[in-house]
Amino acid sequence: MLGLETKLLEHQDITKVKVRFNDTDAMGIVHFKNYMVYFDDGFVSFMNSLGGKKPVEQLIHEGIALGVKHVDITYEYPASFGDYIVVLTNIEKIGNKSMTFYHELSRESDGKIVAVVKATRFAMDLKTNKLLNILEFFSDFLG
Repeated sequence: MLGLETKLLEHQDITKVKVRFNDTDAMGIVHFKNYMVYFDDGFVSFMNSLGGKKPVEQLIHEGIALGVKHVDITYEYPASFGDYIVVLTNIEKIGNKSMTFYHELSRESDGKIVAVVKATRFAMDLKTNKLLNILEFFSDFLG
Protein backbone atom coordinates (compact mmCIF):
# COMPACT_ATOMS: atom_id res chain seq x y z
CA MET A 1 0.00 0.00 0.00
CA LEU A 2 3.01 2.29 0.36
CA GLY A 3 3.22 2.51 -3.45
CA LEU A 4 -0.43 3.50 -3.56
CA GLU A 5 0.09 6.21 -0.95
CA THR A 6 3.02 7.63 -2.93
CA LYS A 7 0.95 7.57 -6.14
CA LEU A 8 -1.89 9.43 -4.44
CA LEU A 9 0.38 12.04 -2.86
CA GLU A 10 2.16 12.68 -6.17
CA HIS A 11 -1.02 12.96 -8.23
CA GLN A 12 -2.25 16.41 -9.18
CA ASP A 13 -5.25 17.59 -11.17
CA ILE A 14 -6.21 20.87 -12.77
CA THR A 15 -9.74 21.78 -13.84
CA LYS A 16 -11.37 25.02 -14.92
CA VAL A 17 -14.68 26.55 -13.79
CA LYS A 18 -16.42 29.59 -15.28
CA VAL A 19 -17.90 32.04 -12.78
CA ARG A 20 -21.64 32.27 -13.39
CA PHE A 21 -23.71 35.38 -12.76
CA ASN A 22 -25.54 33.72 -9.85
CA ASP A 23 -22.17 32.96 -8.19
CA THR A 24 -21.68 36.67 -7.51
CA ASP A 25 -22.96 38.98 -4.80
CA ALA A 26 -24.21 42.59 -4.81
CA MET A 27 -20.61 43.82 -5.25
CA GLY A 28 -20.25 41.78 -8.44
CA ILE A 29 -17.66 39.38 -7.04
CA VAL A 30 -17.94 35.71 -6.20
CA HIS A 31 -19.80 35.23 -2.91
CA PHE A 32 -17.50 33.52 -0.40
CA LYS A 33 -19.68 30.39 -0.10
CA ASN A 34 -19.40 29.66 -3.82
CA TYR A 35 -15.68 28.97 -3.57
CA MET A 36 -16.75 25.79 -1.75
CA VAL A 37 -18.51 24.68 -4.93
CA TYR A 38 -15.35 25.33 -6.95
CA PHE A 39 -13.14 23.27 -4.68
CA ASP A 40 -15.74 20.48 -4.76
CA ASP A 41 -15.50 20.62 -8.57
CA GLY A 42 -11.73 20.24 -8.13
CA PHE A 43 -12.22 17.27 -5.82
CA VAL A 44 -14.48 15.43 -8.29
CA SER A 45 -12.11 16.17 -11.16
CA PHE A 46 -9.15 14.92 -9.08
CA MET A 47 -10.90 11.69 -8.15
CA ASN A 48 -11.94 10.99 -11.73
CA SER A 49 -8.48 11.81 -13.06
CA LEU A 50 -7.04 8.97 -10.95
CA GLY A 51 -8.54 6.53 -13.45
CA GLY A 52 -10.60 4.51 -11.00
CA LYS A 53 -12.67 1.58 -12.17
CA LYS A 54 -15.78 3.77 -11.98
CA PRO A 55 -16.44 7.50 -11.82
CA VAL A 56 -16.66 9.03 -8.36
CA GLU A 57 -20.27 10.00 -9.09
CA GLN A 58 -21.15 6.30 -9.22
CA LEU A 59 -19.67 5.73 -5.75
CA ILE A 60 -22.16 8.22 -4.35
CA HIS A 61 -25.05 6.33 -5.96
CA GLU A 62 -23.69 3.07 -4.51
CA GLY A 63 -23.76 4.39 -0.94
CA ILE A 64 -20.18 5.57 -0.41
CA ALA A 65 -20.11 9.09 1.03
CA LEU A 66 -17.06 11.25 0.47
CA GLY A 67 -17.78 13.81 3.14
CA VAL A 68 -16.02 16.87 4.44
CA LYS A 69 -14.91 16.98 8.07
CA HIS A 70 -13.01 20.26 8.16
CA VAL A 71 -12.34 23.19 5.81
CA ASP A 72 -9.70 25.87 6.13
CA ILE A 73 -9.99 28.58 3.47
CA THR A 74 -7.99 31.73 2.87
CA TYR A 75 -9.33 34.33 0.43
CA GLU A 76 -6.71 36.32 -1.46
CA TYR A 77 -8.24 38.13 -4.48
CA PRO A 78 -11.79 38.38 -5.79
CA ALA A 79 -13.15 36.68 -8.88
CA SER A 80 -15.96 38.18 -10.97
CA PHE A 81 -18.72 37.09 -13.33
CA GLY A 82 -17.19 35.64 -16.50
CA ASP A 83 -13.79 34.88 -14.97
CA TYR A 84 -12.38 31.41 -15.38
CA ILE A 85 -11.14 29.87 -12.15
CA VAL A 86 -8.37 27.28 -12.43
CA VAL A 87 -8.59 24.73 -9.63
CA LEU A 88 -5.37 22.88 -8.80
CA THR A 89 -5.96 19.89 -6.52
CA ASN A 90 -3.75 17.38 -4.79
CA ILE A 91 -3.76 15.32 -1.61
CA GLU A 92 -1.57 16.85 1.07
CA LYS A 93 -1.90 14.16 3.76
CA ILE A 94 -3.34 10.67 4.11
CA GLY A 95 -4.41 9.35 7.49
CA ASN A 96 -6.14 6.11 8.43
CA LYS A 97 -9.71 7.44 8.26
CA SER A 98 -9.28 10.81 6.53
CA MET A 99 -7.27 12.64 3.90
CA THR A 100 -6.47 16.32 3.49
CA PHE A 101 -6.86 17.87 0.06
CA TYR A 102 -5.11 21.06 -1.02
CA HIS A 103 -6.95 23.24 -3.54
CA GLU A 104 -5.51 26.38 -5.07
CA LEU A 105 -8.00 28.50 -6.99
CA SER A 106 -6.60 31.12 -9.35
CA ARG A 107 -7.91 33.48 -12.01
CA GLU A 108 -6.97 32.21 -15.45
CA SER A 109 -6.62 35.75 -16.84
CA ASP A 110 -3.74 36.84 -14.61
CA GLY A 111 -2.80 33.82 -12.50
CA LYS A 112 -3.66 35.58 -9.23
CA ILE A 113 -4.60 33.17 -6.47
CA VAL A 114 -8.17 33.89 -5.36
CA ALA A 115 -8.37 31.29 -2.60
CA VAL A 116 -6.44 28.46 -0.98
CA VAL A 117 -8.42 25.64 0.59
CA LYS A 118 -7.43 22.71 2.77
CA ALA A 119 -10.28 20.24 3.17
CA THR A 120 -10.18 17.12 5.33
CA ARG A 121 -12.40 14.45 3.82
CA PHE A 122 -13.45 10.95 4.78
CA ALA A 123 -14.99 7.97 3.02
CA MET A 124 -18.00 6.34 4.68
CA ASP A 125 -20.10 3.32 3.84
CA LEU A 126 -23.66 4.61 4.25
CA LYS A 127 -25.05 1.09 4.62
CA THR A 128 -23.06 0.53 7.82
CA ASN A 129 -22.31 4.17 8.80
CA LYS A 130 -18.66 3.17 9.24
CA LEU A 131 -15.66 5.20 8.17
CA LEU A 132 -13.49 3.41 5.64
CA ASN A 133 -9.73 3.05 5.82
CA ILE A 134 -8.49 5.56 3.24
CA LEU A 135 -5.83 3.41 1.58
CA GLU A 136 -8.20 0.42 1.44
CA PHE A 137 -10.86 2.69 -0.08
CA PHE A 138 -8.45 3.90 -2.77
CA SER A 139 -7.21 0.36 -3.37
CA ASP A 140 -10.81 -0.71 -4.07
CA PHE A 141 -11.58 2.46 -6.06
CA LEU A 142 -8.53 2.08 -8.29
CA GLY A 143 -8.42 -1.74 -8.35
